[in-house]
Order: sequence, then C-alpha cells, then structure tokens
Amino acid sequence: MNFRYDINALRAIAVLGVIFFHAGVSVFEGGFLGVDVFFVISGFLITSHLIKDFNSDDFSIIKFYDRRVRRIMPALIVTMLVTTVASFFFMLPYDLKNFGQSLVSSAFGANNILLYLTSGYWSLAAEFKPLYHTWSLGVEEQYYFIIPIILMLFFSKGMYGYALSFLFLTSWIFSFNSQDLEFDFLSITNRFWELCSGSLLAIFYPKIKYSSDKLSALGFLLIIASYVSPYAISKSQAIYSILPVVGTMLIILFSKKNGVVSKFCKNKPINILGFSSYSIYLLHQPLLAFFRLSHEGETTVGSELVVSLMAVPLGFLMWKYIENLFRDRERVKNKAFYSLVSISIVCIVSFGLLLHKTYGLQNIHIHQKYSYGNNPQAYADKPYKLAKDHFESTGNKMLIVGNSFARDFTNAITEVDLVKGYEVVYLYDYYQNLELSRKLSSDADVVFWVSSAGMANTVIDSEKLKSKTKEIKKELDTYAKNYLFIGTKNYGFNNNFVKQLHWDDSVDYMVDINHSNILANQDQSEIFAEKYVDLLELTRDGNKTRLFTNEHRFLSFDTDHITKHGAIYIGNLLLKDDRLSRFKL
Repeated sequence: MNFRYDINALRAIAVLGVIFFHAGVSVFEGGFLGVDVFFVISGFLITSHLIKDFNSDDFSIIKFYDRRVRRIMPALIVTMLVTTVASFFFMLPYDLKNFGQSLVSSAFGANNILLYLTSGYWSLAAEFKPLYHTWSLGVEEQYYFIIPIILMLFFSKGMYGYALSFLFLTSWIFSFNSQDLEFDFLSITNRFWELCSGSLLAIFYPKIKYSSDKLSALGFLLIIASYVSPYAISKSQAIYSILPVVGTMLIILFSKKNGVVSKFCKNKPINILGFSSYSIYLLHQPLLAFFRLSHEGETTVGSELVVSLMAVPLGFLMWKYIENLFRDRERVKNKAFYSLVSISIVCIVSFGLLLHKTYGLQNIHIHQKYSYGNNPQAYADKPYKLAKDHFESTGNKMLIVGNSFARDFTNAITEVDLVKGYEVVYLYDYYQNLELSRKLSSDADVVFWVSSAGMANTVIDSEKLKSKTKEIKKELDTYAKNYLFIGTKNYGFNNNFVKQLHWDDSVDYMVDINHSNILANQDQSEIFAEKYVDLLELTRDGNKTRLFTNEHRFLSFDTDHITKHGAIYIGNLLLKDDRLSRFKL
C-alpha cells in the first residue's frame, strides 16, 4: 500500500484529541474518542496487509507477528523503562505497588484487563497511573491474535467477510446492551466492532473507485464533533462511538488524492504529529501522571496541557531514534532485536513482580512503611472475617455497618480495645437483606453505621445525600437500641507529593480535605446531630487535616483508608469522645 497522508493526518488528530482530553480541556470532553480513530486505522492497515499476503500466497504468522513486535515493543519498552526510573522519584509504596502491576500487565498486552479489575478508566486513581493508557494497546494486541486466525480459517473459502461481519455485529450488540461502563470501555469483546470496522473497510476498499473532498471533509467534521460533544446523541458507547468510527471510514474511503483535504493532510506539522503519534501517545500519560503526583492538590488545566504537549517533541525524538531504528531489519538484525526485547521484558516483568510482592519496596525507606511491614490493604480488609448473618453469643453484641470506611473504623476501635467483651458482626450492605439487617440491628447492644460519603473527591448531590441519610436515620431510630453514625474521612487529594518535601520537616504537615468530604460531613452531621461522630474533626484544622501520626507515620495509604498506625492514632482520639468511651467494657 502506498503511503497514505490522510491516514497519517488521522493519527495526528487522534493523538491530539487524547492529549486534550487527558489534560482536562473542557472543549474536548470527547477527546478520548481519538482512541476509536486509532482502532479503525489499525483494523484497516492490519487487514489490508493480511489480505495482500494471502492473495500473493505469502502469508506467514511469524512474519505477521514480527511486524507487530517491531512496531509496538521498542517504544513501549523504552517508555516502561523510563517510567520505572521516574517512579522512584514521584511515588510512595502504595502507588509503586500498583505501578508494578501495570508494568507486568502492559508487558503482556493485558493492561485493559488489570484496569478493569482494579481502578477502571474513569476513576480518579487512574489519573495517577503512568501506564494506564496502555489499555488501548492491550485491546489492539488482543485483536492481533484474533484477526489472522479468522483469515486463516475463512480466506480460502471466501467467507472471511461474512465471518468478520458476524463478529462485528455481535460485538456491537454486546456493547449496546452492556450495563457495565468500565467493561464496555476496556474489553476486546465490546471494542472488537471498532477494529473490525477497519477490517471490513479493508475488504471493500479496493472496490470503491469514487473519491470526494466533501465526504472526506465530512469525516473530519464528524470526528471533531464527537470530540466536542460526545454525548449529544446518546450516552451509550455503542452509539456515540459511531461518529468517530464513521468519520474515520469516510476519510479512508473517499479522500481525494489531490483534493483540498489531501493538501491539508500533507501539511508538515500534521505529518510530524502523525509519524510520531504512537510515541507521543505513549509519553503523554507518564508526563501527566508524574506531574500530578508531584503536586499536593489538583493541578490546573493549563499546566497539564503544557506538560502533556511536551510529549510532542519527545515523541518525535523517540519515533526518529527508537521506532525507526528497530523497525529496520538491516540495522537491527532479528537475533539482536529479539535478544534485547526478551531481556528487557524479563527485567521489566521481574521488577514489576518485585514491586507488587514487596508492596512497593516499602521496607527500603523505613519512614514510608505503612503497617509494621504488613500489606495495608490486607490490614484494612481484616474486618471481613467478622461478617456473619447472626449473633452467636448471649453476651454483649456490636454491629458495624458500611463499606471500606466501616472496616477502617472497626480496625480503629479494635486497636484500642473498644470491641473487647463484645461479639462483633460486620455488615457490608444493610439494604441487601433488610429483614436480616433489621434483626441484627435489633439484637445488637450498639450499632455503628459508618459513612463513606464524598469518598475519592466525588461530586456531592446534597439533596440526594440528605434524603438517603434521613432514610438511614429512620432505620436506626426504629430498629437499633443504641447507635452512633460515624462520619466520613479524608487525608488529602494525593500524598505522593511528600516525596518532594524534606522528610524531617513534614511531621506536622497539613493537607487540604477534599471538598466533597467537607460537604458530606456538613449535610450528615446536621441530620444526626448528637448521634454524629465527626471523624474529620479529629485531625483537622479548618479545612486542612493531618497527614501523619505524632510518630511521623502515615495515617492513610491512599488518602481515604487508614494504616495500622492511623488506626491506633484515630482509635485513641475516639476514646476521648464520651459517646464512644461509654461503650468500653
């Protein structure tokens, strides 16, 4: 296939959309759809090459994957190596552990799976992950395993178009009917139709003899429109993704060789962006993530845009000196190439597993250890063992209700022996079985209901929160003998910034409490009044809160959940509250 300036321009527009979106530029709230443009291009080019090889009886699965490995791995490996070095300057152990997981999954083309099983694409946590954008490479690499198999099975029978059409339709139906936003966004099953649209385009493209500036210009307009207003026609991914997919197809199909659109596509800056788009895409997210990690609070859109655009010159250099070098089989022979790739992957995966197993090498820096060497997440989840559907004893009974914040509270009062002499039952979801929950509340001598409202800097709908809180109060007033409602808590927006501070001077450092937690605290405290225990008040000064215990240990490992050090510290402060101390036996 001759070089296509229009496809190169599409790459440029795709990567710019993603950059503007990740930098938070509000005008491009649909910039994430640049990935959809990449998917269509990939499907088209890969299938075009495969059809050409099959038609000339020159197909080799080894040759196919050799092209893919040389195209993808060198720049990806360099990105992973550079981010690994940088991570030690910007990340605390909790994030280093998660980064280690990303290294392993990205190396095996499975970061979309890891992201779905952990934080997801749309969560706040994802913004601090240098490699979270490699989810799209995972989707593409998974497609590369499927598409040659389909052609091998159906090409000789002339049925590959029908097979791809069936899979296209099946995938689109899966996406249309999906109720899981994260799975729909990240999974190959629900993304297959977008890549497959490029594959179907490759099949029918040679039969199209018509070109049109108007239709190709319409394609660009559809892509830009999807960037600016992605949800104008629907909030279903299967619907709103049609705009960039169709727009990309129109440009590839109808771009006029010497037309106005073609002249725009041959513009030198556009060409440079297109050539470098893969490297730019790889580098922009690490730059953004480390920039965010180095700051205490949320960074401005302008600053994030400047930082993310630094990926353009850096990406150009990586394209010129890394991508081009390793794609040249004459300059880098197969033996040297695959030796380097293999050694690099083994090192990256081994180090990623080490970060995971050692919880971010937390034992290396004693002051950064979270829980006397224990996994802080495992410690935070200890109360799960208290989950039961009934009280077994006839003695004193305590019921604790709520999610992970309730488990934190359980750990805090356990550390100071407030649960001593009680049979404790932990109830995660009160409303899952109302009859059972009401019986547990009635049987308990004391009920602690723990709020997590405002967690992770979420948007607070005050009226909805008040309505829900009043409903909880009615339940407790009706079924509980004694109860207290435990308020929400927070220890900052991002604590990795302490890596930039002088450690000895940071013990009394105060960070801003998330606004969402403050609002939730105000609304719920008004409703429960004297029955409300204000956890924020224990460590706050105005709208700021402590970050460390008096012994200079982290109160929280992720700004929301407490370490064992934090549990002891918070537990002792709670004992000073007469409403809680009266329950101590």
